[in-house]
Order: sequence, then structure tokens, then C-alpha cells
Amino acid sequence: MFKSDPFHAGEREIQERTGERGEALLNGRLISNRIPAGARSFLSQQQYCILGWAVTQNDIWAAFIAGQPGFAECDEAGLSVSLHLDEGHAAIPPYGAMRLGDPFGMLFIDLSSRRRLRVNGSLAELSKDRLRMDVAEAFPNCPKFIQRREARPRAPSAERGVIEQGHCINDELKAWISGADTFFVASAYPNGPVDVSHRGGALGFVQLDDGCLRIPDYPGNSMFGTLGNFAVNPRAGLMFLDFQTGRQLQMTGDVRLDLDAGESSGETGGTGRWWEFTPRRWIVSPLNKGLEWKLIESSPFNP
Repeated sequence: MFKSDPFHAGEREIQERTGERGEALLNGRLISNRIPAGARSFLSQQQYCILGWAVTQNDIWAAFIAGQPGFAECDEAGLSVSLHLDEGHAAIPPYGAMRLGDPFGMLFIDLSSRRRLRVNGSLAELSKDRLRMDVAEAFPNCPKFIQRREARPRAPSAERGVIEQGHCINDELKAWISGADTFFVASAYPNGPVDVSHRGGALGFVQLDDGCLRIPDYPGNSMFGTLGNFAVNPRAGLMFLDFQTGRQLQMTGDVRLDLDAGESSGETGGTGRWWEFTPRRWIVSPLNKGLEWKLIESSPFNP
């Protein structure tokens, strides 16, 4: 633990506007400048994580990356996190645009146990077989809105899938998004930390209106890392997994906050808050490692 108030101006703005500043300061005590000792074994057991980074000031991306259990590890002091890579990782777009020193984020999440750890920092090493991030912040999150899924290794396809990309989302992608119960979002403070977060809900919780995604903001930990970034840098990278086909949909685009919509039919879990995402570019690609997913249970917290 290292700061009595670890929040930036955007986070404080949303905390004060929602009346949750006091709770945010209490929960902010969990934020550390290193991987907590109790989380290091959890991190080393994971077989996948979600990365977030800013390619330019305008383009933020999130990407799913997988490996054998143990492909992620931290040093003894918890000050850096390394991922051991294979040849499949370099094909994850736009992996090649990463640069040393860039702000970087990781989300380690075990969907089967609903446990997650968010880590923010800067990219310290990048090679064909290793990625290392120096840690600036690390903290756990609650299990709310996570659908329980088990992931088991699956033999990769003999043919590597085609990478598709475009600017306007088509009918196939709209169906993918509308049928999702889970996605991940990367956001960033201007020229600063990148944060990766999970979003989940009942099937169809993400609404679509003429190519714009409308997303409810459910009750959370009151720290507002994602919405706080949006308040000062209204851009995001979204990533949707296709749990059946082993693909990911990555999108980068612009965000608009709607914090005063009000609550009419319970769609926001009582907050009355929404945010809208308009994609500027999308990429569909196969996951770098074959995984077979089994849905165990939807979250009991889903509105």
C-alpha cells in the first residue's frame, strides 16, 4: 500500500459526482505498487490474461493471450511481471505496435473461480519469447458479474484462421456482440497508465444502436478506474471472446459517458449510468492457443 489517495483527476471527478468518494478511498487501500504476496501464486497458476496498451494517443487496444499454466510469473519482490511467449503471440494484432516504455496493463482473471487481479505499469522488455512489465499498480477486484467458465486445452486447428479487419461493424459482428455475456475493456489516462477491466452481464446486456454499443455501468468498487479514464480520455479498446470458435474481436474507438440517464427497468442495476462506444476499427483473429470453454454458471449479480 503506498498512497492515501491513489486516484487521478478523472477518477476523483466520477467518485465525487456519484457520491462514492468515501468508499473509493477505503477500497483504494488495496492498491499496491507491487504484486501483493498473496496474489503471486494466483498469477503464476494462470493460463491466460488480457493485455491493454495504447498504440497512439487515439488507439487503445485490448487482447486475449494464453499459454501453459505458469506462462506468467513475477519477480520475488513483485515489482515486475513476465509472460513467456511462443510463436503464436506475435500474430495477435496489433502486437507489433508495442514499444518499450509504453504504458501497459494486464488483467489476470480466472473465470472458473471469479478471481481477478489488475496490474498496471510500463513495458520493460519485449522479444519473440518474453514480455515484461514493470509494475506501478496492482489490486484485486470483487467477483461480481463474472460468468463462471472452465477453460481446457484444445488441439489447435491444422490451419491458422484468417485475420479480418474493418471500420464499420457488420451484421455478423453485431450478432456476436448482442449475444455476449462477457467482454473486456482497456482505457488509459492521457500519456499515463493503461487499465484493463472485465465487464459482464446477462446475455444481451450490451445494446447496439446503429453501430454504437451502449453499455450499462453496474455497481462496483466505487474506484471508477475505467469511467475515470473515460472522463479525461474518452477512448477505449474492447475485446469480445467467441467461446465457441476460439476467436477474439478487438475494437478501438471513442467513448461518451451518460451518467444521468436514470433507472427505469433495472438495466443498470440501480445506478442509472451508461457509456457508449463507437468503434473506429475492428480486428477478428484466432486465439493464439486452443482452449475449450464450458459455461458453469452465470453470475447471480446480473440484473
